[in-house]
Amino acid sequence: MEKSPIQKKLSWALGCALLGAALALAFPVEVTVEGLAAPVTAVGQALRGLSLSGGAGNAAAWGIVLLVSALPLLPWFLLRRRGRAVEDWLLVLLIPQFFTLLYYAVNPTLIGSMAADFLPLAQMLAMVSTALTWLVLRFLRGMAEAEGTRLVSAVSVLLTGCALVLSLGAGAALAGDWRAAAEEAQARNAGNAGFTVAVLGVLALLRLGPYLLGAAALLWGGRLVEQAGREPFARETAELCDRAAHACRTAAQGSVLLSLTVNLIQLALFDLLVQSNFSVSLDLLPLALAGAMFLLSRWMRQGLALREDNDSII
Repeated sequence: MEKSPIQKKLSWALGCALLGAALALAFPVEVTVEGLAAPVTAVGQALRGLSLSGGAGNAAAWGIVLLVSALPLLPWFLLRRRGRAVEDWLLVLLIPQFFTLLYYAVNPTLIGSMAADFLPLAQMLAMVSTALTWLVLRFLRGMAEAEGTRLVSAVSVLLTGCALVLSLGAGAALAGDWRAAAEEAQARNAGNAGFTVAVLGVLALLRLGPYLLGAAALLWGGRLVEQAGREPFARETAELCDRAAHACRTAAQGSVLLSLTVNLIQLALFDLLVQSNFSVSLDLLPLALAGAMFLLSRWMRQGLALREDNDSII
């Protein structure tokens, strides 16, 4: 049986959550600054060796540094066809960031700060922040200037992307928390450590539930926006409003109930666990997403009902 578009997207969200969990579990527990900066350090050492090999090697090393530093100019020139905007100057800002990253990687002794080991990581984070800022601002400008059909497609893509990122991040965060809690439980050498680790794994899956439900609400919202943009007053759109509202309401209810279930399970097994983590807080992000998509669905359904009443009167 072929899956519907919403079922496929829900499968993608679950896959992103599992991918995030797998990456978190595969990554070393203790991540050092030196480890994160190791690729840049290796490149710097290679360029330094090339530069010290002679005049030709020094010229080649400088050529590589300048060529890599000029890479942001490629999208800068490509944007001439569509017209540049103010935010496109952020691409030019990436040029000195690339240059200084490579320059100090080749010459680390020129860094006079006590936090010299942290500089490559700080530079990389600043570059990622600059690139993401440009992408977001460019995307927002495209949405503001887009026509109806393109705007609908952009909003649908945005909601779907947010759902996948939410699932990926939640899977990674909860898997990392589970591993840390499991290692702490095993370090206590208690008789129920293995049982506690297993229960903690189940609780991590339950805590993942609200975020998957919030992602599902975003996906339903994207599907609804896509359908409404294509056929705003069709009967299928009205039916989709009802289904989306029901799905988002279920997501909000499930988010609250899963948060309660986590505490109740820990309370019931309190004597058997060597470690527990009770919380009274709700997962506000997925709950807010589900609530917002529910209100959107209901609002669109009421608008369609009002349109049907006006058509019947005329």
